[in-house]
Amino acid sequence: MKVVKVDLVAFTADVDVAIDEKLSTEMTRCMKKSPPLSLEYRLIYTGKDEYAQSRANEQQHPSEVRSIFRGLSADLDRATHTRVFIGHATSQTTGVGGHMASHFIPTVERESIDFVDRNIAIWNEELLYVGGFLCRVVYGLELSKLKSSWNAAATGQPPSCLAGKLQDQRFIHLLKFFTFHHSTPSPKVSESLANSFYACSSLPLEFLSFAGVYGAPHVRAFDPVVAKFVKALPMLSEDVTRHCARFIATLPGHPMIGEITLSDVLEDLRHNTLNVDELVACLRWFISSRRDDSTSGTVDLLAAVTLCSRGRSVALSSIKRFVDPEVLGLYLPPDGPLPVSVVPLDISAHFSCKELTDFGWEEFTVVSWLQHISCPDVRSSNEKYDFTRSVDWAGRVLGALCRIWPKLSENMRNKSREVLMNERCIPTSKGPCLPERSYLPIAENALCHHLGLPIVSYHSGFKVDEDVKTLLMYIGVRKNPPVQLLLTPMLSMGAWTVSDLFDYLVQKVSSLTPDDLSTLKASNIFEKEALQRNETKSTRYRADQLYPPTDIFRRLQLSVIKWRGKSEWNDTSPEAQLLYRLGLNHFPPLPEIVGLCSSRDVEVQATAFEYLCNNLHSHYLSYQPENFSDDEFVPAESGDHTCLKKLGEVYSNTRWRELGFPVVQDRYLNAPLRQLGVLHDPPTSKLLHLLEHTPPRDEQTAVRWFEALYDHVQSFSPSDLIKLSGMPIVPTAPSTTPRLLPPTKCYLDRDTKPPLYAKLFVSVNFGTKANLFLGACGLKNEVSVEDVAEVLIENPERFFELAGGYDGFLVELRKLAYQNQAISNPTMRKMSNKPALLGVRRKKAEGQAKWNYEHRFLPCREVTIVDDVSDYQLFSDCLFVAPQEEALEHFYASLGCPHLSDVIIERCNDFHEISATKSCDELQSLILERLPLFIQNYTDRQPEVTIPSTPDHLKVKACKRIRVSKTLVTGKVTRTRDVWAIARRKGECIELWISKAVKRDIYEVATSLCRLLLSTNKMNATVLLGMILSADLAFLERRGVLGLSALLAFIIIVEKYIGYITVDQISQQHRDGCKVRSKARKDRSGGSASTVDYVRQSTLDTQPDPQLNREGLRGSSKVSPQLPALPLAADNVLLKISEVSNVSGDNSSDTARCPSALPLSWTSREVIPQQYIRNNVKKAIEACTRWGGGKSAIHADTSQFLRSGLCKVSVDRVKCLRDIGQVKGVQVYLNEATLDRATFLESKHGPLARFVGVIIYLSKIYDIPTKSLHIFYDTSGGCIAFNCQGTIYLNLRYFEVWHDDQVKSGNRQNAQIAWFLVLAHEIAHNLTDLHDSEHEFWFSAICEEHLPAFSRFLRPTQTRLRYGWLVVMVTILLPLYGYILQYILLSN
Repeated sequence: MKVVKVDLVAFTADVDVAIDEKLSTEMTRCMKKSPPLSLEYRLIYTGKDEYAQSRANEQQHPSEVRSIFRGLSADLDRATHTRVFIGHATSQTTGVGGHMASHFIPTVERESIDFVDRNIAIWNEELLYVGGFLCRVVYGLELSKLKSSWNAAATGQPPSCLAGKLQDQRFIHLLKFFTFHHSTPSPKVSESLANSFYACSSLPLEFLSFAGVYGAPHVRAFDPVVAKFVKALPMLSEDVTRHCARFIATLPGHPMIGEITLSDVLEDLRHNTLNVDELVACLRWFISSRRDDSTSGTVDLLAAVTLCSRGRSVALSSIKRFVDPEVLGLYLPPDGPLPVSVVPLDISAHFSCKELTDFGWEEFTVVSWLQHISCPDVRSSNEKYDFTRSVDWAGRVLGALCRIWPKLSENMRNKSREVLMNERCIPTSKGPCLPERSYLPIAENALCHHLGLPIVSYHSGFKVDEDVKTLLMYIGVRKNPPVQLLLTPMLSMGAWTVSDLFDYLVQKVSSLTPDDLSTLKASNIFEKEALQRNETKSTRYRADQLYPPTDIFRRLQLSVIKWRGKSEWNDTSPEAQLLYRLGLNHFPPLPEIVGLCSSRDVEVQATAFEYLCNNLHSHYLSYQPENFSDDEFVPAESGDHTCLKKLGEVYSNTRWRELGFPVVQDRYLNAPLRQLGVLHDPPTSKLLHLLEHTPPRDEQTAVRWFEALYDHVQSFSPSDLIKLSGMPIVPTAPSTTPRLLPPTKCYLDRDTKPPLYAKLFVSVNFGTKANLFLGACGLKNEVSVEDVAEVLIENPERFFELAGGYDGFLVELRKLAYQNQAISNPTMRKMSNKPALLGVRRKKAEGQAKWNYEHRFLPCREVTIVDDVSDYQLFSDCLFVAPQEEALEHFYASLGCPHLSDVIIERCNDFHEISATKSCDELQSLILERLPLFIQNYTDRQPEVTIPSTPDHLKVKACKRIRVSKTLVTGKVTRTRDVWAIARRKGECIELWISKAVKRDIYEVATSLCRLLLSTNKMNATVLLGMILSADLAFLERRGVLGLSALLAFIIIVEKYIGYITVDQISQQHRDGCKVRSKARKDRSGGSASTVDYVRQSTLDTQPDPQLNREGLRGSSKVSPQLPALPLAADNVLLKISEVSNVSGDNSSDTARCPSALPLSWTSREVIPQQYIRNNVKKAIEACTRWGGGKSAIHADTSQFLRSGLCKVSVDRVKCLRDIGQVKGVQVYLNEATLDRATFLESKHGPLARFVGVIIYLSKIYDIPTKSLHIFYDTSGGCIAFNCQGTIYLNLRYFEVWHDDQVKSGNRQNAQIAWFLVLAHEIAHNLTDLHDSEHEFWFSAICEEHLPAFSRFLRPTQTRLRYGWLVVMVTILLPLYGYILQYILLSN
């Protein structure tokens, strides 16, 4: 019978009970007895040895027979057998490795602990807390035993591996025993025990580590890699980590066992050294665990590690370089010397180059290795490793270098050669030698043996194969003897000739070194051919002093090498190629060939120049003309002889031969002259010098010169052209008596110039091309306004005389006035300051009724502008005044002439008011009634004061006498007269005083009010106001006066785009009518007395002077771009209306004497039929489609008004235009003076396209084909459009300035309206060529006919109603405008 026993240890805790009364009462109620005052808590613990013995006993029993002690031993696996005892075992497990017993209160069934009842649960939980506390005490007691045994072992020798394993097994048993598993049936038991176990003490839980027992914060988790090299780091063992993973995993968050950090490793490394394997493991761990902050960590690691290898300790921080294990590490002798700062090879072999570089170490290159073993200290320390003394080591070094040589870069090879080339490292037959003094062992090279040269010797382990030869030759070992060794013994002793030497050198050419070639280049070993037969002296030359033996170099008389080869000279032969390498000239240098081009030997010079030209793009790419500007080498022709000229003195364009410049000889015109630097044309400075000092003396010479210069005009700068414009280069008289003028003083002769301009200006014509050149220099195509102004300023009296007196002079003065914007500011200032302005003064001699007129040219300050007719009547004999035309007065005002109102001071006597009369009230009512009508119809000037509208604002007062005294400031002349009315302003009220001593005069009322309201006394305003105040209101309305403002507004709009109503035309018609009316006025009757008086007085006082208004040029060809002086045109119309308003009865006697102003052949008594008007409008449109082609369809009585030129200047203008192409079917013309005709269509593409779009749009309105509409462009002038033989020309320049920006932005309306009126104006010229009432009649008829269609095109359908009022107004006003003109002419 076998005895089985088991040893158990019971730990008992004595517990005192102290609970409050309430809990005690509740427990007593539940248990029917009071709780105990003290109790015991027991824990059954099985130690490692006892547990092992019990397991061994269990193994001895069969599996079907259970051990009787099985329930008492510890349960370390899942703690499913350990129970809570309450006097007997319950079904509740403890969750740890041992049983527990205490005074727990069970459930009714007494199988488990009661946690349901609140009070009993408190009791049981408190007992479980005691249980956890007891477990922690037992854990501490058992661990203290392990700690004592560990410390005891540490005081002696380090613990053996077996002892360490035993300690780990006991610690593992302890951890497994107190590992808290899931308890059943209530998991709260194990949870409460665990919470109490960990929380009952503030001290950290202790663990057994490699370094002993430490608290959890100091213990680190196991790392198999770190374990290979750390020696004193508290780290759990591998067995503890593996077997007690559940205990470690269930540790609470703090404190816990942490992972190993770099600082832990560094702390361990600072106190211990590492061997090679440990260092490799350390570095591998660091590489695998490196984080972002690698730089600082690397530095700390290198500073902490100390390597102990081969009996010496090396701080890793002293390591700076490493050997690449994949490159140099494969070939270096492993036992060879290396610097201390290099990582040992047995360490670097475990890492890649990148990994080693990341530690901050640099690669130890082959050059560094060679430099190290070449160091005198290394060589002297051990003869075994000195390649200058140890043949074996030299062979191993060269062998290693040879094997690694293919992997080296060119830079590394060069540096390796620099290390070895000065070392005696080559074993030869003469002993160790420098590479450059050693020779390869080539069997066929018997010459080296003959000369006794040191040859590389074979050695064991070092065989001179092809790879070794390549290496040796690279570091300087020679393959063949140097040439210098051959030249001295061979040539000096006469053993070899030059041919023999070259035969040898050609065979060895591939092995010639740079030094060999340099020696051959510097040696005088060659002879040259004799230039003359009698040359006998034999001199030797270098190769770079000679040329190949070819005919071209013999013709150039150059030194040619004497060739005695086995065959004829061939540039591609090996001998020739070697000679070229030695410096034999392929061709003459650039300076030498240019010098030969300047040779006095004609054959040499011609040959050299041809050679230079033929090889300029191959041999002489570096040719720069400026380097040879002082050499005379260009063959030229000057006059009748040939010569050599410098660059810059000869030109390739033979056209300049006409002007006397040297040009290149004809046979060289196909040579690359431009690349040689030969100018095609002379510089403008020389042309300017020629024209300045030797200008052409006759017309034939000038034609040739100017035509040649025209082809060169683009090279002249603006400053050059300005200089030419002032040079006297234009011959204007026969060569016998030449007279030269600057181009700016000449004008193009067009055969159509006015006779006056033919007397004032010089005209020339040298042909088209010559004229264009002179045009660029300032020759003018036509006389401009500026030119006329300059001539006038220079000699006004001569101008006046040549113009034919006052009438002719006034014609030219009007041109200046209408186009004054084309006159420059300096010219305007000059005209103001000099006596160039015409002033007119009228006087009456005693006993004469006719005025005498005096004309004088004066500066602007001495000429006065009449702006007050009544004042002029007083002082006309004291003043020189400007001609009384609106345009001329504006022109004079722009020059600074004062107005008459500015030079007159007015004074009047004190008024003695008398009682107001009935006339005062009537006059007040009349003015208040009619004054708004005047303001509405008079739009030339806005009132400067508030218009009176109530009797409070207008007072009419009577006085006995009004005497006005006016003083002319300039002449200090005073005139006094009595007046009937005068107006004054008093605050916001106007006072009108009327005199009892003077007869009623409504004109004086109008004059006074105009002065006060408008600050002027212009004739048109005064007459209009007088007429409105005098005539019957109903009569005025019947005569259309109430709608006159709308008519005047329309006229201004039309004339803004079309041009102007010529003031002279209307004035002349007015004067002609006055002559007829002066006689007819005697027979007139009717009308009020006041009206008759007014008409009579106004006719006498305001009739313009015959000398101040003359008939102007009719049929003016230009439409001025400046705004016209419209008010005067309107004034004349109003005068005619005012006279008609005072006439009644039959006017047939008057009209019979007046030339008919009706269109065509209709008499003044007939009304023109509408059908007739429409037919002629239609024919005017058709004239644009057939004019100049088929027969005209215009009525016979209409054709009398049509001429071949329509507008005189327009025909001449067409002659100046050149066709340059089409844009969408519309022909485009350009003024011939414009020089950019080639690029015009491209540069003006945008404006042209937009203008053509507008024109095509309007051609559909008028039903005119686009071939009858042309576009032209000029650079100056005031012509907007003109009609020539039925073809209408429209100026792009005005469209570009006025409308292009608007059309580009999408607003086409303004452009369409403007050019609609322009086309109507020009179409009207198909019926008359004059700008008169007939032209205005047809113009209005054409507009009226096409306005409905134009309005439909102008706006989309949905907006027609919005603009319908515009169509209605224009449709009404256009006939009204024509009818009023017709009525006026009929009245005359």
